[in-house]
Amino acid sequence: MIIRDFAERCNQELGRLGLTLATDEEIALGRALAARTVSPDIATVATLIRVQRHTAASSFVFRDQGGELAGVIAVIPLTPAAGPSLAAGVLDGVDPPGQFVAAPGDPVIAFYGWGMAGANWRGRATVLAGAVALHREIFPTIPLYGRAATPGGERALLKRIGAVPVPGPGGLVVATPWTAQRSAA
Repeated sequence: MIIRDFAERCNQELGRLGLTLATDEEIALGRALAARTVSPDIATVATLIRVQRHTAASSFVFRDQGGELAGVIAVIPLTPAAGPSLAAGVLDGVDPPGQFVAAPGDPVIAFYGWGMAGANWRGRATVLAGAVALHREIFPTIPLYGRAATPGGERALLKRIGAVPVPGPGGLVVATPWTAQRSAA
């Protein structure tokens, strides 16, 4: 599927939840939040910015009423070149190869839930709502892959989003297209 209006759709729909496209400075702050609350073994600020510039919409932030960064969500639209790595369960989510990352107008076969982090309950709830919206409302015909770094992340992926493990050594999970799940129900 080619998603020509990927950035526009993400900005509009995630904006309804209070999430905004992250600036370079916000990407650095969001990465620091994720390193503190999830794991320091995540993508670098430079990698996050590279992917943000390439996709025009991969990192989003949520600020609380006082303007403080309360949550961050990052996703990667994936090209067909990522297919073999996804099937083997070994997609490199820390430093994704450039040919795997879709630019506006490129064909997209899946999304990778790169990360979510919240500084408080409202931030965590908002970024989780963003992930669910991406999977079920914004792009319901496209599978969502991810890898949990915490028990809370695992619960979100498996129970809230409905992902299942992908065979292979990498701990990758996939939530099949939502439209397919709803059709089967």
